[in-house]
Amino acid sequence: MRADNSSRLAEAAQQRRLDCIERVQAVLGALERDGGAVTVAGVAARAGVSRTFLYDDAQAPLLARLRELANKQPAAGRPALPDHQRITTKSHETVVRALRDTNRKLNEENERLRNELAVALGQLRDLRRGIPAPRG
Repeated sequence: MRADNSSRLAEAAQQRRLDCIERVQAVLGALERDGGAVTVAGVAARAGVSRTFLYDDAQAPLLARLRELANKQPAAGRPALPDHQRITTKSHETVVRALRDTNRKLNEENERLRNELAVALGQLRDLRRGIPAPRG
């Protein structure tokens, strides 16, 4: 007759579940700290668990945390940055001001260069036609 291993099987299953929970929590912590797309499929793949595991009622706190992180993301485009990497309004305004100033300077330089090119092309045209350059 075989020995009853049901208690060992139950212990092993419980340990596997705890290992899965630990891996999911590590992935969620990394996403919260470093940013990145937060989806059930993505978290499940990174943690090496099934999506069914995450949707199981026993893992409701994990799924709630995952959804909380996902809700912090913008509706479209890039994933949200972690709080410590987000730019403040004052910093954003400073960056915008600096970019506008740089843009203005570049536009002025482009205008100056266009004028110099027009003069040079006019002088080249005159040289090709044999018209003497004005003395001044």
